Amino acid sequence: MRNKVYYFVLGGFFLSIFSGSEKAQADTTLVSLRGLTIQAGLDIGGSAFYVPHVNFGAGSYAPRPSGGYRHTRSPVYGELYGKPILTGRWALKNGFAVIGKASAIGAATLGDGDAEEVSQTSGTPHSIYLEEANLGLEIPLRLAGKPQTLTVLGGRQAFAVDDGFLIGKGTYSSGNRGAWWYAPRFAFSGPGVIKLEGNPVRADVFMLESNTDNDIDRGYDRPKTKFVGFDVSWFVNRAGGHGENTYADRAAYVTLTYFHVTQADTSASYNYSARSDREGMNVASLSWGGTLVPIKRLGISKNFTFYGNFVSQQNSHAGNGYKSVEAYAMFFEPGYRFSMLPWTPSFFYRYTRFGGSRNAQGSVKRSYDTLFLYDGKRYTYGGYWPGEIVGMYLAPLSNLEVHQLDLTVTPPVHLLHSKDSLKLGLHYYNLSLLYPTGAGLKAGTGRHVSDELDISAEYTLNATTSAALAGGVAFSGPAGRALARAGVPQVQAMPKIGHHAGIIEGYFFKHF
Repeated sequence: MRNKVYYFVLGGFFLSIFSGSEKAQADTTLVSLRGLTIQAGLDIGGSAFYVPHVNFGAGSYAPRPSGGYRHTRSPVYGELYGKPILTGRWALKNGFAVIGKASAIGAATLGDGDAEEVSQTSGTPHSIYLEEANLGLEIPLRLAGKPQTLTVLGGRQAFAVDDGFLIGKGTYSSGNRGAWWYAPRFAFSGPGVIKLEGNPVRADVFMLESNTDNDIDRGYDRPKTKFVGFDVSWFVNRAGGHGENTYADRAAYVTLTYFHVTQADTSASYNYSARSDREGMNVASLSWGGTLVPIKRLGISKNFTFYGNFVSQQNSHAGNGYKSVEAYAMFFEPGYRFSMLPWTPSFFYRYTRFGGSRNAQGSVKRSYDTLFLYDGKRYTYGGYWPGEIVGMYLAPLSNLEVHQLDLTVTPPVHLLHSKDSLKLGLHYYNLSLLYPTGAGLKAGTGRHVSDELDISAEYTLNATTSAALAGGVAFSGPAGRALARAGVPQVQAMPKIGHHAGIIEGYFFKHF
């Protein structure tokens, strides 16, 4: 079964590359009549994984329906998903327009399931669920002598602030939903969002809630969270860009975000209950990024980038056994693109810190809650999950410090036509716990979790077709081995915990 899964998904990976046309395909227009346009599209994606000696030899445990676990030292699994999409726009007089979108996602996990120590997607789960369902109105405005657009959009919708470090995912992909690694679900439930799309200032006011269902997600889902807030950004457009509604078009930006959690579930079904006391929390964030330094020497104004984010979580009426919440997270990421060199090397260093506490039983919760974290829109590999092995399957995204180095090059290689591209990457991660005792480990356990080195090859045929292959190896530190031991279910014999783990993975994406 394992080999069939592996070759089937890799077959889809290569098929997706060769099935694409040279030109990007637009959505199919179903209706175009008197200002009304309805279009249809389809996203498909797949991934395959071989994870030898996962979790430094602890392996992955799949719960059996009859009780107990099936233990796999080197899981092999695959994921597939499809997303049919309908979008509509009805142009009215004077620039007004009614807009709407509906989509659903069918997904499946094959093989052993994801490689967390207790697998969330074992047993080949598959599902079909509603993703987006929204309706809104676009209103043309003129403020400060410049044209603006005010959009009121209600219902289920994808929503992100910047590249998703704070807000990016409203639906968690685990349990019977399937496709845990690919995580194709993003939508929040309503009421909705009001967007002011201007230039050089844009803003959102949002009232949203996460989509949570622990019956579907086998008790692994995040707390059901309702929140209300705003964000406001100053930005500079890239040439010909539309930064008012497209994050990738912002050459530089600074964003202030605030929201208040009005209601949240603190039930024991959430297996990270130490982070689930969200109700009443106030969250503030200052984020920035792009080419922010206006110095022309050495190409700094063109090639030097600096991204970052600082997030504060405060709650003076915390529940779940805590008196208050005082938690922080941050990242700082300077980078440089050597545009004058062959292959255009791009390098960045990122320091990330997810706050934690020395005392896991203390009355003040200092462990950072990642809330609605998305892995980032700027990088396929090198996002906010710290590595393809340890950060993906073992390390908590709380009480954690990450030093990350990332180097990518784009060789002048065209595989199928003159406009396709190949990007090669080298990604290094050094992970340490801030406080081993805060993670429930014994006093005296070293902080170092792991060192990991990954390599990647990302191929883009056109705007609608892409694929990648990656491999890597991780070396354990004392905290990494202790985390691996702590994650073994109590009823299981302790396996031999070693010093290394590996991965080979591939994925593809195609939009029709």
